[in-house]
Amino acid sequence: MPDADLIIDEHCVVSMHYQLTNGFGELIDSSQGQLPLVYMHNTNVLLPSLERELTGKRAGEHVAVTIYPEDAYGYADETLIAEWPRESVEQVQELVVGMRVKVVGKDGESQLVTITDIRDDTVVLDANHPLAGQVLNFTLAIVDVREPTTQELAQGFATSTNPGTAGASEHAGDT
Repeated sequence: MPDADLIIDEHCVVSMHYQLTNGFGELIDSSQGQLPLVYMHNTNVLLPSLERELTGKRAGEHVAVTIYPEDAYGYADETLIAEWPRESVEQVQELVVGMRVKVVGKDGESQLVTITDIRDDTVVLDANHPLAGQVLNFTLAIVDVREPTTQELAQGFATSTNPGTAGASEHAGDT
């Protein structure tokens, strides 16, 4: 049973609905019409600046937070925008501007990039985070705060809004 007095702190499991808009008020993402977002606090799932704002809050509270680029995804770095040969892009479908694709660099490391331009033999790829340089406005409604299960603590992340008996019976033989 949820503890109404439990505050968001180290490793608490938090369920919340959210709306994210940019500095111009344009909707970026929302949980409206979906299940709430569930995460374990202080496990690097959310932006550290957002987690700081949630620390100490309780279920039932509403929080509005504005986070500036330096505390979010930084500012866009022009050196992370480059022209690449088209064949270097692993494509599953036709290339489209705005599409996020995985590329493998000269160092053999793969990274997720955004296609910003398509030319005859090349594509322009941007390795900046898609929200780099943006002011982020979060409107949050905290639905539930609970202690993590033993399994969640061991794996380091939350698995559900309500651990319930189904999850417990699945892992009853694990001890």
